[in-house]
Amino acid sequence: MSTVPFSERAWSHVADRYADICRHPFVTGLADGTLPDQVFAGYLVDDAHYLAGYARALARIASRLDDVEDVGTWATLAAGAVAAERTLHLGELSRRGLDVDGRPPSPSCVAYLAMLAQHALDSRVEVAVAAVLPCFRVYVEVGRQVAAAAGGLDRHPYGRWIATYDSADFEASVRRAECTADRLAAGSTFEGSMLTAYAAATDLEWHFWDEAWRAGGQALTR
Repeated sequence: MSTVPFSERAWSHVADRYADICRHPFVTGLADGTLPDQVFAGYLVDDAHYLAGYARALARIASRLDDVEDVGTWATLAAGAVAAERTLHLGELSRRGLDVDGRPPSPSCVAYLAMLAQHALDSRVEVAVAAVLPCFRVYVEVGRQVAAAAGGLDRHPYGRWIATYDSADFEASVRRAECTADRLAAGSTFEGSMLTAYAAATDLEWHFWDEAWRAGGQALTR
């Protein structure tokens, strides 16, 4: 049995796909500030839809955990960390005069949420936990990398968004979720299924960025 925590092994397992995310023009444009605002706004709409469904998945997982401290942690993640992100997104959308309710989620968003909902309801709880981790870890890593590339955020067009994910508070929330996964994996015979779910979610993270990029590009050429 490996002494390396599951969360570390899982992140190494998806290293190539994370590299694809970092190279994506949406992410590189986010870093250098050249991402068209219309593209970013479309992404925000989709991500607001996503966060609502993500919070439901976290809450469902919280209700299935055996350890009382884990239940509290995951209920807090559902109600607190996600709520903070959603507040940021809705504020940015309001500033742009956009209404989430008037725009449906993208196919990638729908597919991602369907996968998370299925795991949260039907899979073993450790597999469900693994499936929701990439959303946390990918955003911590992207936030850190984009912040480093962007330099000062005060005048950066997406500085508020970047600062949300490149923060000690967000990192702490992610680590709390990963600690639950590490404990569950240590006593589970389903680590293979956990890795599969983790990799599938990471792949859907790439598709989420990519769909936002392609949809925004189409809108700009109309």
